[in-house]
Amino acid sequence: MASSKRASSMRLLLPSLPSELIEEILYRTPAESLIRFKSTCKKWYDLITNNKRFIYNHLNQSPERFIRIDHTTQSVQIMDPVTIIQSDSPIPNEFQDGLYPILSMVHCDGLMLCLCRNKRNSYFRCVRTTCADLVIWNPVMRKIKWIEPSVYHWESDYFGIGYNNTCRDNYKILRFWGPLSNFQESGNKSGRPECEMYEFKSESWRTLDAKFDGEVDNDCKGVSVEGNMYWIATKEEGSFILCFDFSMETFKNICVCPPYRKTRRLGCFNGDRLSLLQQDDKEETINEIEVWMTNKLSDDGAVSFTKYFNVNTPDLPALLYHTDFARPGYSIGKYRNIMSWCEGKVKNKDDTWCTCITFYDIDEGGIRKQRETRFNGHDWMFICSYVYVPSLIPVVWCS
Repeated sequence: MASSKRASSMRLLLPSLPSELIEEILYRTPAESLIRFKSTCKKWYDLITNNKRFIYNHLNQSPERFIRIDHTTQSVQIMDPVTIIQSDSPIPNEFQDGLYPILSMVHCDGLMLCLCRNKRNSYFRCVRTTCADLVIWNPVMRKIKWIEPSVYHWESDYFGIGYNNTCRDNYKILRFWGPLSNFQESGNKSGRPECEMYEFKSESWRTLDAKFDGEVDNDCKGVSVEGNMYWIATKEEGSFILCFDFSMETFKNICVCPPYRKTRRLGCFNGDRLSLLQQDDKEETINEIEVWMTNKLSDDGAVSFTKYFNVNTPDLPALLYHTDFARPGYSIGKYRNIMSWCEGKVKNKDDTWCTCITFYDIDEGGIRKQRETRFNGHDWMFICSYVYVPSLIPVVWCS
């Protein structure tokens, strides 16, 4: 009722304003609200659903959120890390039957590339890795699109999503072999491509002759920044950042990683550079956290890491790794702080244990804010939460 009254008042007020000013107001309106405002008038409907200039300008001004999937409660949970306000909505029907649970996701422009376990296929249960399915999902629009494989996908394959810098709305998916992809197809006797590209507009896969030296870190599912994908990879000389350029359709090593700590996670900072969070995770000592940052990836010069800040106060949580829990999602703030939404163990009064989902805001002085957001049974997600930017980009553009 309140939202309908608000929409009615906006209908009365906004038509009298210049169109440029109306757009500036709408740019500052959350994507979730704009979906409700589509019915205000035909002009707004066309602007919000079809105008690519407006949709991308709105995306570029949208703040980050955290998103996590709770298969226990069959819900999608989205949190504003500034206000810690959380919204829950049902998982899309296609994921609710338990046949296609989401294993991991990669974010690009508000679209989530989801790797799902295919439980229908029982033939492969005897091997160490099983068949998987790919889905493009926009949580704001609540729409999904299944990506048909050229032959089939394995859970241990690596996937990325990005776009050509001359045509942002022509999204592409990269797939290449992982270390357990049916034991590298037993010498590739199946003829399945080692590396291939899917273009959304043509809805087809094509083989790529793209190679790189080294091995991608098994724990690094990759991060999409400004249309390209980035992973942590290793070779004999040490660790480095591997990039796949969707414009040139080639792999390249862009910089070496800082000295290795016990655990590490790669992320995006400010939309145009990489962050690297590392932690020792030793129970008998302080779990010191290091945060490293690259220069802008679009800079003409060489890319390199510099230390942004570190935290070594007592009672820091183990942000990156728990033996029995999913790895947390995290975001690095502009004020030298870390925001993380993660799982942890909590002991009940009856000496039983349960899973506690906790949000942390940590700066150089230690834990600045801590809030328990949910208790539930242990979930099996690989990553507890992901950084996500709500957008109006429809999955039909992927056709």
